[in-house]
Amino acid sequence: MNKIINILGDVNKKGKFQIPTHKIIKDILKEYSGGMKNSRKVKLVQVGGPLGVCIKGKELNKKLSDYEEYMTGNMITFFSDLLCPVDYLRFLTRFMIRELRIDNEHIRKLNELLENIAQGKGTKFDFEELINEVNKEGKTNAEDLLHKIFIYITSEFKSEFMEHIIDRKCKNGICRGLMVAQCMNACPAEVYIPGYIELMKDDKVEEAYNLMRKNNPLSFVCGKVCARPCEDRCRRGEIESTVGVRALKTYACDMTLKIGEYKEDKLDSKGKKVAIIGSGPAGLTAAYYLAKTGYEVVIYEAAKVVGGMLAMGIPEYRLPQEIIDKEIKLIKGLGVKIKTNTRVGVDITLKRLRVIFDSVLLATGCHIGNKFGPEAPEIETAVDLLREVKVQGRREIGENVLVIGGGDVAMDAARTSIRLGAKKVMVASLETFDTMPASDEEKYGSVEEGVQFISGYGTKDIHVENGKLRGITLKRCLSIFDDEGRFSPVYDEDDVKTFEIDSLILAIGQRPDNSYLDEDIELNERGYIKVNPYTFETNVEGVFAAGDMYTPGIAIKAIAEGKKAAVSIDKYLGGKGLYLGEEIEIPEKPLNCTIWDIEKTNEKHINPLERKGNFNVVSRVYTEDEAKQEASRCMRCDRNSRKLLYLK
Repeated sequence: MNKIINILGDVNKKGKFQIPTHKIIKDILKEYSGGMKNSRKVKLVQVGGPLGVCIKGKELNKKLSDYEEYMTGNMITFFSDLLCPVDYLRFLTRFMIRELRIDNEHIRKLNELLENIAQGKGTKFDFEELINEVNKEGKTNAEDLLHKIFIYITSEFKSEFMEHIIDRKCKNGICRGLMVAQCMNACPAEVYIPGYIELMKDDKVEEAYNLMRKNNPLSFVCGKVCARPCEDRCRRGEIESTVGVRALKTYACDMTLKIGEYKEDKLDSKGKKVAIIGSGPAGLTAAYYLAKTGYEVVIYEAAKVVGGMLAMGIPEYRLPQEIIDKEIKLIKGLGVKIKTNTRVGVDITLKRLRVIFDSVLLATGCHIGNKFGPEAPEIETAVDLLREVKVQGRREIGENVLVIGGGDVAMDAARTSIRLGAKKVMVASLETFDTMPASDEEKYGSVEEGVQFISGYGTKDIHVENGKLRGITLKRCLSIFDDEGRFSPVYDEDDVKTFEIDSLILAIGQRPDNSYLDEDIELNERGYIKVNPYTFETNVEGVFAAGDMYTPGIAIKAIAEGKKAAVSIDKYLGGKGLYLGEEIEIPEKPLNCTIWDIEKTNEKHINPLERKGNFNVVSRVYTEDEAKQEASRCMRCDRNSRKLLYLK
């Protein structure tokens, strides 16, 4: 039996299709609508129209006929991970009132509670009241259907409701009352991007750098290595090309720190001390804001270099140590003391630090590379390789290298191997080339330098003879995750490829070193420290944690968490808020009417043949003219988001 179904949502092909009712929902998405737009993930599916049933995960494996009773409307809507659940429920209350003409005190109450949450005025009590309201019996069948949707969505996406309420943030930038501009909302640190670009247009480069540092004291570092989530959501990119936010950041930082002595102010001493364990992005960021606010801060770092994974894991050709050192110098200038070659748990115990200091922040990152398979000298983790090359000056590698992994660390390991003189470098990943988690910049940079990709394959067998690596056999990966999004790869054991290699590098993730933690500090089932995701408090009073040791992520995420942890530490110690420096006035000039005629100035990179034989920096900074031209392309979306939009 066939049914005419109208397919809607974030799919490649919308419209009406004649679909056999025995088809499962997941196959309908693939066969009839061509999958999700831009290969985005499915977040929610609604079968049967606005008041139909909501499903996700393994429920997509059911047949269309299984949802026959919910087909009040012959439609299926596929929502991507850009869906905001708060906004969608708000839409449904308006749908009830405007389209179905069901307008009563109860529906108005639901709408009011959702409006409060969407505008950043909601509380946990509002959320509880919302749950209580939808657990009441409806006066109409439509209200009962609405209640089922509310119960499902508030349960499945509760964390996003809490994010709206506690963090005052809509991560997808849908709720206008919780964002200034899409680029800022996408940045974990919420740097005022349109503001510093406007200052650059006005030749106020140092003020632009000052503005960046209100949310990111490692702006120069991020100008080199940030994954650029801001550019992914740049509104100009929806029209033509995105604004070169990262390149502009690099220019402003470079010019500011190149000219004379950069100075910052801070508050007088509060007479309280904070210990920070780890000098990575989270630890350095927290130290900066706490020192600026008047706290005495001491950082304990086990390594001889400062910067954590920035200094030990990101290759010199991407991030020279001298750039890290420039911003560390500014942090030290605020009075922060950094004790290198001091391993907590060996040279001093965490228990002792908890006695000496008023508060402690744990920010030791994830420096232990994950391994599997047999042991051999030629098998190593990517983090070990990168650390030995950047910090210890290692300059040797095998001739035939294979890297296992699909992220930026795998790309770093592959490109480093090229520079160490390997004749052949391959990268094997479970993902296809397009779906690998590594940034396009890193993937295509690797291709330009001669790295070969074996995409869609996992390890079947690693061949070691007499303790020496001889080769590897790979098998085709058919799927990586199960229907619940859990890592559960499925392979074709008969589709294999074998390679002779003399060096194998594993870039399959890292884990934290928890050996120094006191016994009373709780860990979760995955071995990461248990932390309140909003305050970054551990289960132990006065001890906080942030960065990769809490949840792994990109550098700007760790920076954002470092600042949030500093906010909580200040509050714990009786402070009245972090001191961020004097207010900076943003010029308010009309946009140039020729803005649409200005083409993007892309970041320039050294020719692959020149760069792959050394560790010199591969990208160059904008010239002054290029920076001003690129800055002039910003549409100042922040000015369009300052007033709430009310529809009558």
